[in-house]
Amino acid sequence: MSAQENKYILVETIEFSGHRNILGTQRNTIEVTKVAEISRRADCIIGVRASKACADLSSDLRKHIQAGGQLDFLIKVGDIRFSFSGRGQRELDLSDHHELVLRRSDFISARTAAIFCDAAAADLPRKMIELLQDDHAAGILIISAVDPRDSSGVIDSPLFIES
Repeated sequence: MSAQENKYILVETIEFSGHRNILGTQRNTIEVTKVAEISRRADCIIGVRASKACADLSSDLRKHIQAGGQLDFLIKVGDIRFSFSGRGQRELDLSDHHELVLRRSDFISARTAAIFCDAAAADLPRKMIELLQDDHAAGILIISAVDPRDSSGVIDSPLFIES
């Protein structure tokens, strides 16, 4: 087993679809939502018809997030990948049944799954956003819980696990 494989204690996948109104211009958040329709004002949403929202995350991942655990994220659309990191916080209640938001800031709401992320929707490659502007596009958000014993401090792309 490689050091990379040992870095993660749990990996969870969220599948989502593209939408013609996806802009990916928001500088503070990234969001996926279970709803099917969005307006062009939803500039942080990168995917609709998501397979999970905050309330649907596994109990083990929820515990890791609520313990302030480190998280690595990988977004994959077609052949394009984008990775970044963030962390949980004790006060995140992860109760929203429709949305999952990853934030640069420390703002907390029922929709927040991670804070202090080092990326937002505006940071995604524009080619990825262009692909996601097709209603038939498919994307995957992979959330990897970093082993608290991992002290490398190096953020690599998580292992890709097909679901």
